[in-house]
Amino acid sequence: MKKIVTINIALSTFIVLFFSFNVLAKKAAIVVDFDTKEVLFEKNADTKNYPASLTKIMTLYIVFDYIEKGILEYDDDMYVSEIAASRSPSKLYLEQGSTIKVKDAINALIIKSANDVATVVSEKISGSEREFAKLMTKYAKDLGMDSTTFKNASGLPNRAQLTTARDIYKLSNALITNFPQEYKLFSNTSFEWKGKVYKTHNKLMLSYDGADGIKTGYIKASGFQLAFSAVRKNRRIIGIYFGGDTGKQRNDRLKFYMNSAFNKLNIEKPIITKKLNTTDTKKQITVDKNKYSIVVGTFKYRKNAEKQIKLIKSKYPVTTTNKKSIIVFIEVSGKKLYESRFTDFSKKDAYQACKRLAKYGRDCFVRL
Repeated sequence: MKKIVTINIALSTFIVLFFSFNVLAKKAAIVVDFDTKEVLFEKNADTKNYPASLTKIMTLYIVFDYIEKGILEYDDDMYVSEIAASRSPSKLYLEQGSTIKVKDAINALIIKSANDVATVVSEKISGSEREFAKLMTKYAKDLGMDSTTFKNASGLPNRAQLTTARDIYKLSNALITNFPQEYKLFSNTSFEWKGKVYKTHNKLMLSYDGADGIKTGYIKASGFQLAFSAVRKNRRIIGIYFGGDTGKQRNDRLKFYMNSAFNKLNIEKPIITKKLNTTDTKKQITVDKNKYSIVVGTFKYRKNAEKQIKLIKSKYPVTTTNKKSIIVFIEVSGKKLYESRFTDFSKKDAYQACKRLAKYGRDCFVRL
């Protein structure tokens, strides 16, 4: 009799686990208008899945919140424990007993998606990664992410760590809304650490017009994932995609969904102006590519934006020579701000300019 009961319990456990893991969506997506919160596209948006490295968006959200509250500072050193140093790649290969500054950790999480750094951050804030995961889940509930449970700071495989495409949209929206200055770091495409340059995993950001962040993710159980944001004609949309078979397939599908969403809002892809070269007997078309700008600061007061223009001009003439400087008034989530910009860049030169400024710790992102 006892043997039968044991078999029944085992069978019941198997059935529960089977159906629990069977609800995980191989593919899921959602695209939302940032300002109006209108859902422009969704597919399996509420089906639970593994967040992979999209988990690090929450890790970064908490870091930014602790900095704003004065609990952390950008120049704080964080100790690397044996546990942190042992984390599997992607990683910076931090050595046990060494330290890393908060500002470097932020770049490592955004661009390199470093798992060892995520653990360092968790231990700095909560003493252990397990306790930090509880804090992450609490933050998630406070943001309305009711279908999300975190179990670690990195997104490394854990069967109990689950979320949905809709919840990751909520998190992405909250980070952009609550930390607009810090969010600009997500537009950086590389960072340097101990003489080595690390490049972004977010390849779609390098080619999609108006893109400015946020984060890629991958583990075998989840497939290739992406939280993505783009702005065209001062209209931002956020797209989330889970379950890509490859990074390219994920990027192509989300690009299609994002383009469809912008079209639904009657916002076309920026048109490249063309002019006819009449000096040649053949009809040669030349493309005006120098329509990109770099944003080097966003401020509450115009005078501060003007000071930033003068500072960047004086300190980084290689980047700004022959470039027009302008102050642009913008509104973000009801907040009136002034952007310090340099214009007349090609797309390639704009990203290179931001890369150079990033090496010196300067905020910079590209606008079309």
